[in-house]
Parts: sequence; structure tokens; C-alpha cells
Amino acid sequence: MDQEPVTNTTLLFPEQQDPKPHVSLPAPAAAELEELSITRRPQPLPDVPESGALRKVSSRLDKNPLTNLSEDARKAAAALQVQPERAALLVNPQPNGVSLLSEVAVPGGSLYVIECLAWSRMLFPLYQPRIAALSLAVPAPRLLDDHNADGPLAQARCEFASPQQLAALVRETVSGTLNVPKADYSDSIMQRGVSEPLLVILVRVTFADNSPSRVLPVVVDGISRLSSAAKTRTGKTIAGTADAVVEDLLRDPASLRRAVRDEIAHYNSAYQRGLSDQVVRVGQAATVPVRLVVGARNTMEVNQ
Repeated sequence: MDQEPVTNTTLLFPEQQDPKPHVSLPAPAAAELEELSITRRPQPLPDVPESGALRKVSSRLDKNPLTNLSEDARKAAAALQVQPERAALLVNPQPNGVSLLSEVAVPGGSLYVIECLAWSRMLFPLYQPRIAALSLAVPAPRLLDDHNADGPLAQARCEFASPQQLAALVRETVSGTLNVPKADYSDSIMQRGVSEPLLVILVRVTFADNSPSRVLPVVVDGISRLSSAAKTRTGKTIAGTADAVVEDLLRDPASLRRAVRDEIAHYNSAYQRGLSDQVVRVGQAATVPVRLVVGARNTMEVNQ
């Protein structure tokens, strides 16, 4: 049975607005960073995992009885992983029957999630409730239940007229979010990164113009954090940040992986020479903690 958009649910992780503590930036540092106070020094970043490690995550997602994702969604869930060995362990069925997945109670059932670290450039927003009162040039999509031959899946589906309409909505969501008063956390992320996890679901996106469908990892809670992380990482204006997110959105998965890998390689090389503005930006915002929904269970009868 079709349901209302997932994004209308109560937020599980309210955006933090804590006062920013002040800690001197450790040397060495570029001159433009001398006045910046940070509470977490950026560290070298791991390389984007090889395909074999990601296939292991996808395979174990398929075998776990608590997970129910389509094959494309399992691949998308695996591609996000910064630490695929950890993710594979979490989704591996345990011989004693104890699940390492986190269970989140929702009306009518439970969600099963992986608590993991994801590449921020591989996550995207669709619809932001905080800008719902604004006049949107692109109508908000309806996120509907997705099914396969075995029944309901722990993912959603929606349709757009074309990839360009999807891109327009994402651009408007990012820019509209960052223009909301007190919704731009880029200064805080520059200081300490993203500490509160984003809630992520997999969404199968289809297009009326017959463009190829795709599965997107969509942030349904934490869009302000995601948009702010993009602004931190790129160092661009709000409009430039929105354009950068859309550029990644329109890449094919292999191209996006290469772009992230190139950015990480450049970052790690620059990191060895000392902190600079861009090193801190990428180091604080390249990865984010997420709660990735990989399973769902309905615990009540639903009239079809």
C-alpha cells in the first residue's frame, strides 16, 4: 500500500546548535587557519575500497534474514562504505541468533539499520521539510513503498519527469536549506566534522522520459548537516555548493567513485605537507556517520 513520503516523519536526530568550543589549531598550519579553532584535527583518509570488499557487504546483505533490499539497493548500500570490513561484520548473520544490526521502532514495525561511516559525496537530499513552506519550483516527490516478487522492501521509490527535474529539485533543496536561518552548520563542521549520524534510505528513482533508473542513497534526516558538509568540503558559495552536489548526482557510479578516490589521494598527499584551508575542509567533511536502513519489518496487519 502506498504511503506518505518518509520525509514527513518526526526527525530522529534534531540538528545540533551547541555553542562552539574554542581550541587552538595544532601546528603546522597555513596562515589563513591561524585564527580557526577546531576540536578535532583531520586525519589521513582511507582509500575508496576495492570492489571485492564491497561485494562482500552486498552478499551478506542478501543473506541476512532481517534485510530486504533489491540487488541494486544492496550494491548502492555497499558502495557508500568507508569501512566495508566493519559493515560486512555488522550484517553477517550470527550463529547464536544475535543481530548486530540496530533496530529502530517505527509506527507499525521496525527498521534495521547499519551504523556506519559513509562517503558524503555519495549521499543526496531530495525533499527538505524545513523549506516546505517555500514556493518550490520543482514539486516535492512522493516517496512510495517499493516491492519485488517476494514482497515489500526496506527501500522507497519515486518518479521524476527526467534526470534534469531530479537535478533541479536537489539543487533547490541544497540551496534552500543553506539559506534557512541557522541551518548552515559549515563553520561547526569545519571545526569538528559531523558528529550526529544522518538517517539514510535507498530510493529507486525512475524517469518518465525512459532515462535509466537508478538507486540513490537519500538522506531523510540530516539534510542540513549533509548540505553544510558539502559547503565545508568545497569551500564554495551556497549556489556553488548546490551545483557541486548536482554534478556528483549526475555522474554514473563508477565516475563518482573515481572522483572521490582522486579527491582522497590529493588530500592525503597534501596532508603530509601540513594543514591548509582545503585540507581541513576535506578532512572534516569527506566522511559522515550514517544510520543506513537495510531492513524493515511490518508488525501489524495492513488492509490492501
